[in-house]
Amino acid sequence: MNQVEFEQKLDRLKEPWIDKLPESVRCRMDQTYRMLGDVSTEQMQVLKKRSWLRRVMIVAAYAAVGGILLIGSGFISPAMALTLKQIPLVESVFKLAGDLGLQAASEQGVTTDVNQSVTHQGWTLRVSELMYDGSRLSVVLSREMAEKNKQSFMDWWIKDSVSEEGLVANIDFYINGEQVNTGWGVASGGDQAPNSIIVTTFESPNLQIPDEFELGMVVFIPQLEQKFEFQLPVTKNTLNDVVLTPEVSKSHDHIHLKLNRIELSRTTTRLVAEIKGEQGEDIRDFMKRIPDKYKTAGDFLNIEFEIMDDQGRTMKWIGGNGTGDDEVLSYSVSWEPFETLPKSVTVKVLTRDAEGEKIYIPELEITVPVE
Repeated sequence: MNQVEFEQKLDRLKEPWIDKLPESVRCRMDQTYRMLGDVSTEQMQVLKKRSWLRRVMIVAAYAAVGGILLIGSGFISPAMALTLKQIPLVESVFKLAGDLGLQAASEQGVTTDVNQSVTHQGWTLRVSELMYDGSRLSVVLSREMAEKNKQSFMDWWIKDSVSEEGLVANIDFYINGEQVNTGWGVASGGDQAPNSIIVTTFESPNLQIPDEFELGMVVFIPQLEQKFEFQLPVTKNTLNDVVLTPEVSKSHDHIHLKLNRIELSRTTTRLVAEIKGEQGEDIRDFMKRIPDKYKTAGDFLNIEFEIMDDQGRTMKWIGGNGTGDDEVLSYSVSWEPFETLPKSVTVKVLTRDAEGEKIYIPELEITVPVE
């Protein structure tokens, strides 16, 4: 089918059936039109060059209604596939609901499209997108069920992911067949992808991960007492990373802080740091020396970090992980990326009181120039 025939087909689709669209599809289209109406004049000038965009949206809507598979078939050109990807009906979850780093990764093309699914007992789990920038790994995990369920995947994970027997939903990760001791977290796929969550991992401080590897991801669903196993090839993709290794230290109230590494990219800002006590002091003795104002009710050091640029802008926290050995507490903390590369970054150290209010420790604040 040539371009003229395709345009004619779009025109035939546009008018006769438009009133038959289900209300849910019509609402989604109306939302998209409002979004287009809110763009700036400069953006609109670009959109006017694509006068067929509205008709493409209508075809996409009918595809959703009739179950027509467009993307991935020989029916559309690569340019058309790219356009359809911008429509909320078929949008990237990273771009719709991810943090600024995941949105940038999706827009800049450093994510990987994945289409792996596993089905057990009426549940289908699917991995559709993956991003690994060396600082963190994020995947989109979606749930499909034979029975209708109005509860979002994120709500289920937060509220109902524990079985009556006390089993808990869990995810284990493997690199080239070896299990990785790492923390992980989940975030919502957003209103437009309620059956998806974004899983982020590899934010632990002492991990040594190759640039290319085979990722094993095993999701345990307690109600089914079933594991869903995925094998995903992973390649590190970055956007002009800047890595700082300041190796600078500060001390206060028996707390010795050292900044080991700061990673600045278009997808993630990451800090790797460590805290320890006096020379040769183990963690137990170290904790006894620290003033109680820095500790939690369990008598443990409750340290958090913030990072800001030379203009005083503090970045939004994404996640982090901490570990401890005999003498050292190690931390890895991730934030959203800076919009532009700063001239310097400042790391702030804080704790919280019983009401959760922040208590900064200015004596441990460190500013590092970006070179």
